[in-house]
Amino acid sequence: MVLLLVTLTARAEVTARKVDIPVLGTKCNDRVREVSAVAGVLRIPSQSTWQIPAVVLLHSNAGIVGVGEFYARALNAAGIATLEIDSFLPRGVRTGSERNAPVLCDRLQEAWGALVFLANDARIHPQRIGIAGFSSGGAVALLAGMGVRPAGLARGNSPALAQQSYAAHFALYPACANIMDDQQRIRSWINPGRPQNWGATGKPMHIVSGTSDDFEFNPKTDCLRMRDEFPDIASQLTIRMVEGATHAFDWSNPPTPAFSPFAKAQNGGVVTMRYAPQEAEIAQKEMVEYFKKNLN
Repeated sequence: MVLLLVTLTARAEVTARKVDIPVLGTKCNDRVREVSAVAGVLRIPSQSTWQIPAVVLLHSNAGIVGVGEFYARALNAAGIATLEIDSFLPRGVRTGSERNAPVLCDRLQEAWGALVFLANDARIHPQRIGIAGFSSGGAVALLAGMGVRPAGLARGNSPALAQQSYAAHFALYPACANIMDDQQRIRSWINPGRPQNWGATGKPMHIVSGTSDDFEFNPKTDCLRMRDEFPDIASQLTIRMVEGATHAFDWSNPPTPAFSPFAKAQNGGVVTMRYAPQEAEIAQKEMVEYFKKNLN
């Protein structure tokens, strides 16, 4: 049964319901549970006009911890629908550190499935759908802008996606070094010569990351390197570096510093997360303005 909720934001009443989002293509990690759908919460501003814009929200390796809802509230208040996806619990895991957790190329299944799901909702404008993510979710949002589709999905067997792409992409602290320097995994999916890569979408992409994000090799330059590493997206990509901000600076209740095997392009390292409320508010407003501009 679909659960209906009514939530009141600072500026708008929102109708929220739990939905099932079909996954597309095939998984790439053999240890991951095979699923036909993942869970999501679709929030629609109640007073909105017909065919409104929407943003898909992708969580970090911590799972659903309130960060997505923090941004959803502001987007909904601006008249933008949101679809927050839970990639973990439907697959029987709680965090990305578990052995059976989906990796980035698995999560592309629901990122693209969500696009088709929203495009088929008559209340949503099919050409005004954006995607935003946090940490690993931000990396997935960037991969979508680079044109990387789920494994096992060819142009010919997905006519909907052959004509459809996200209109804008917003990535918060997406571990840029992992995208560029993990040659055996992530970098190989981005290779334009592989079937998974259908070519850069040409749609705007934006990164917000901290200069003290020790998930990176060099947090002050790793995201900036992406323009040189991937010239095909250089004209799409804008980057804002937040001075002094750590990884997950917008998480109001982050864990203590701990070792992450995913840090520094899968080489591992201790990651510090420190909440910066003022910077979180700035990033929240930045996301809203970005999507208001690019989903017009």
